[in-house]
Amino acid sequence: MMKKFKCIHVGLGNFALQRIQLNLNNNLFEVVAFVDLNITDTINNLKKLKNLPIDYEKRVFKSISEAQKKYSAEVCFIYVASESHPELIIESLENNLHTFCVKSIACEMQEFKKIMEVKKKFKKLKLVQGLNNQWNEASIKMQELLNDKENFGELMIGNCTMWGRQNLKSEKPIVDVIKEGIFFHSMGIHQLSQVVAALGLPESVISSSPEFEQEEIGFKGITGTSTGVCFIKYKNGGTITYTATRGGHGNPYGFASRWSGNWLFHGTKGDIKRNGGRLTLYKNGNIVQDYFLKDLDNNLYIDELKQYEIFHQNLSGNNKFDIQKKSLESWLLMEACNLSIKKDKKIMLNDLILETDFKNL
Repeated sequence: MMKKFKCIHVGLGNFALQRIQLNLNNNLFEVVAFVDLNITDTINNLKKLKNLPIDYEKRVFKSISEAQKKYSAEVCFIYVASESHPELIIESLENNLHTFCVKSIACEMQEFKKIMEVKKKFKKLKLVQGLNNQWNEASIKMQELLNDKENFGELMIGNCTMWGRQNLKSEKPIVDVIKEGIFFHSMGIHQLSQVVAALGLPESVISSSPEFEQEEIGFKGITGTSTGVCFIKYKNGGTITYTATRGGHGNPYGFASRWSGNWLFHGTKGDIKRNGGRLTLYKNGNIVQDYFLKDLDNNLYIDELKQYEIFHQNLSGNNKFDIQKKSLESWLLMEACNLSIKKDKKIMLNDLILETDFKNL
């Protein structure tokens, strides 16, 4: 019989409530406690959900430590603002909890290093950065085709374009528009984590991000908040270029390119094109495979649940796809992009792995 892991949910905003409902509905995790600073609002928000524990009002706490002391959970899900993630991740790990935190787990290198220092003390615990965009049917098929040696062969060159207009203007500016370099961690990671899932970490990256100000949608001219360009190179010489903006005046590539990416890959035996849920494999000038698959699910429910399933499999000992490794490698690639922007130089990923002692997690 499949084990159901006891879990604590941190954060009770709308996005978090949707994720709590997923876990209340599935047979993977048993929600035993909730954490948020505002107890009254949390209880009122929880009333919107179904399948709650009968005494849910008594299961709301202001800290992970309080909740863990009472309920002895095994897993912690964190869905709050990015700037609070490092502190909460560390508290979760120190309470002996496998930790799943929505991206990004850290906004900069120093925060990441603090997390890694704690994680090394708890090597048996899983730490996962939640990245839902790589779990829909279309993304999974893209990953499969990129590894099809018979039909695609080896990657020679690829391209991703992400184009959209994201209004982030608010009375109190959110971290996405005030933290230098956050573009890759909060937007670019949606597309580039799919590359990491398929091909692993590259050998090197060169990146650029100009200052960009557009007051009507909240961008303030801080480098690395609204646009990003990078050139990714693998050991075999294969390269992928990435061009993206979330401060554009429109979206000429369609809705899917904003989140999933608009892709072209040239391999030694075939070529792949993806736009949203349509993927096409070309060989010798002909279409040999053509797929019309589900891209992003409404509110990302299906995508998120698939991710939870893989997380559960890992916790149960099935590590065919190591979600911790892939999700943290995605963080490393995003930070490599940011370092390249700051230093105006090529960043070797192996240097970053050594600097963070990544292999000893």
